[in-house]
Amino acid sequence: MTDLAFLRRADDLHRRSGEQSCVTHTAFLTPAEQHALETRPHLRSALLLHGGGPDTERRVAFFLPDYLTPEAFDPEDHITAFRLTSRFAAPGHRDVLGSLLALGIERWTVGDIYTQGESAWFFCLPTVAEHIQRELTHIGRNGVQVIPLPLADVPAPTREREEQSFTVSSLRLDAILAGTFNLSRGVAAEQIESGLVSLNYTICQKPAAELDVGDVFSLRGGGKATLVEIGGKSRKDRTRIRVEKYR
Repeated sequence: MTDLAFLRRADDLHRRSGEQSCVTHTAFLTPAEQHALETRPHLRSALLLHGGGPDTERRVAFFLPDYLTPEAFDPEDHITAFRLTSRFAAPGHRDVLGSLLALGIERWTVGDIYTQGESAWFFCLPTVAEHIQRELTHIGRNGVQVIPLPLADVPAPTREREEQSFTVSSLRLDAILAGTFNLSRGVAAEQIESGLVSLNYTICQKPAAELDVGDVFSLRGGGKATLVEIGGKSRKDRTRIRVEKYR
């Protein structure tokens, strides 16, 4: 369930943007928080979500004044990107995040973190950028170098995706979950009722919940998927659907 105080703060940022004709924004938001804002009709016309690069999971919610279009908006002034290099180790996501939080900064000031070999890339709010560049000198016992770079120079993350097409008797969550993760309908229902399944980033314990195109669902320990297409009927009167599964 989304914090009501968070929604009130977002409403206030939206109001200030309109009254003062300026850009206002949140910190980095979780996917659940982003979804909560996207589903509030009065925010949609001014809302822009941006995490610093394509396909980011944690993103900042920007509220744009009437004169500024999303195409003309430049996130470079509001999000900072860094490249971290370690000569003698291959830091993982947890290593980088732990070292950042050990500097005394809050999790919501840091966006996505990508790692590859001896390098890592991450996004943060400009308010903590100078502190990070000055103080992040080691990860564990290994010295690191942290250099700011343009947002466009951060490589896109590599995410494994798999498209699946199958038919379902209905658009219920248990039916689609079963087809996506190769479960029986009964086991899928049990997983949902046990609180192991999320729908649009919120735990859903209703097997009969109806899905629509764009809905995101996940199974704890199994992965995440999006319903991307609802097609026609098969000869057996089952509905054809297509999902995109993330590993």
